[in-house]
Amino acid sequence: MMKALLCMLLITGAVLAGTVTPELREEIAQLGEGELVRVLIKPVGMADTDYIMNATAGMDRDGRRDFAAEVMKDRAADSQAGILQQLATYSTGSVQDVHPFWVVNAIAVSVTPEVVMDIAGRDDILYVRPMNRADILIEPVDVRAPLADELTDANAWGVDKIGAPAVWSMGYEGNGIIVSVVDTGVNYNHLDLNNNMWHEGTYHYGWDFDDNDGDPMDTYGHGTHCAGSVASDGTAGTTCGVAPSATIMALRVGVSFSDEQDVWDAFQFSIDHGADVISTSLGWPQSYNPDRQTWRETENNVLAAGICHAIAAGNEGGGTTYPGNIRTPGDVPPPWLHPDQTTTGGLSAVVTVGATDSNDNIASFSSRGYSTWEGDSPWYDYPDTSPMIGLIDPDISGPGVDILSCSYSNPAGYTTMSGTSMATPHLAGCMALILDANPSLSPAQVDSLLEVTALERGASGKDNVYGAGRVQIYNAVVAALAVGTHDASGAVPASGVIISSTGVNPVFSSLQFDVYTGSWAAMDISIFDLSGRRVAVVHEGQMDQGNHSFTWAVPESISDGIYFLRATGPQGEAVRRFTVLR
Repeated sequence: MMKALLCMLLITGAVLAGTVTPELREEIAQLGEGELVRVLIKPVGMADTDYIMNATAGMDRDGRRDFAAEVMKDRAADSQAGILQQLATYSTGSVQDVHPFWVVNAIAVSVTPEVVMDIAGRDDILYVRPMNRADILIEPVDVRAPLADELTDANAWGVDKIGAPAVWSMGYEGNGIIVSVVDTGVNYNHLDLNNNMWHEGTYHYGWDFDDNDGDPMDTYGHGTHCAGSVASDGTAGTTCGVAPSATIMALRVGVSFSDEQDVWDAFQFSIDHGADVISTSLGWPQSYNPDRQTWRETENNVLAAGICHAIAAGNEGGGTTYPGNIRTPGDVPPPWLHPDQTTTGGLSAVVTVGATDSNDNIASFSSRGYSTWEGDSPWYDYPDTSPMIGLIDPDISGPGVDILSCSYSNPAGYTTMSGTSMATPHLAGCMALILDANPSLSPAQVDSLLEVTALERGASGKDNVYGAGRVQIYNAVVAALAVGTHDASGAVPASGVIISSTGVNPVFSSLQFDVYTGSWAAMDISIFDLSGRRVAVVHEGQMDQGNHSFTWAVPESISDGIYFLRATGPQGEAVRRFTVLR
């Protein structure tokens, strides 16, 4: 009884601090004596994606991906250092399985209620909430054995419908493009896929994040079917893949429960191991109350890394007069805004896909938009208050009804499924073909080419049912070639000096920022007040070319007010304004 009372008092205090979510309070109330709860700790601060994009201007995909990962890792490490140090002071009975992330600045950990309340009092934590464990796999609405006539076709109908064979005849089949399929794993022994599986050093095929081992074998079927729509080469009889020479990186996440930890780990693996495209046929329905903030931060970072991301809209159907039917993170903004997207806001990596049938009609189950981020910190964009229209979703549509693809249980067989899960890998394959044809294109350019060349369906222009229309990959590749390519061999450093944002502003205790310099040089990084007087030196001396992360603890001698962070070197100067408020 005393322990329960203590917990309630602690919870009440934390609520007043605004850092423990109501959902976590409810979960704690159900715990028995000595039980731990799996939580997500969200520290203050995130990587400045504009800074990454400015610093990587001119880099090839590999250079940009590596630089972005370095910045994300450094920023997360700085933000999380004090929290991790405190977690390390507790006994193993109170804190277990500490798991930090960098694709989103967050920490997963199993803790007692007492630790929750203790850690929540820190001023470098935004909130603590339960880890979301839910069945987020977008299950097909229909699964059946193939019909006889489906097996007699050289290509699956969706592959022909979008014009993929015409692209193959031009010499582009996705060669050298790595597509990570974040799903239930892949039967890498399937005849249509075996030659296209990813290998790197001691890694073979990918990784299993559900069982934490190097064998991502599919025991469910969803992932193999999706991988087949990306890169099945027809060895067993029918070509089901849009990009039959692309490389499949199989990243297996939970089958019964695909929790956030698995998916974030899979995204980090994709970035660390050179994926060019991510395909995910999963997402949280809005009824699950997903943490949209963490997912938008994640997708912003995926975009900063230069990776294209195809994701399913969901199978909830619905109308278009209210927001919230597109699953998260499918409801996150795309990397390019269509001209019909008159209500504007920030950009992200997500290209959300609806499902069409063989007659180019939208499937009844395909989730409709729109979405809005009007009430979501720190963006507060895409409002839907008239005359604003919110965020148009989905972005595009593709074949998703009666889709023939690889069977997980028969390495020479096929199965037929329907769902936006099936449309998504079609689009991922399209992204692979475009990048094969023009490796210099950014995710924004890839998205724009896919959308502007799509077959008009539904209402004129981009709408909340079909998006920009049904994808036409031949037209998109022709347009990609017309853009022209440039020599992207090796990273080209940006010139000058760049400073990232200073994180949360006003600053209460410490200033977190990154500085990029285009060459090895002597740098002075200092703090100045409004009068121009230098009040502190953060760094003085030589700095290598590249990114440098800093955390500057605001000394007690600095009074509240407006200050300037200035980085000066031979290549130039960069300044950021911030406010100290204790």
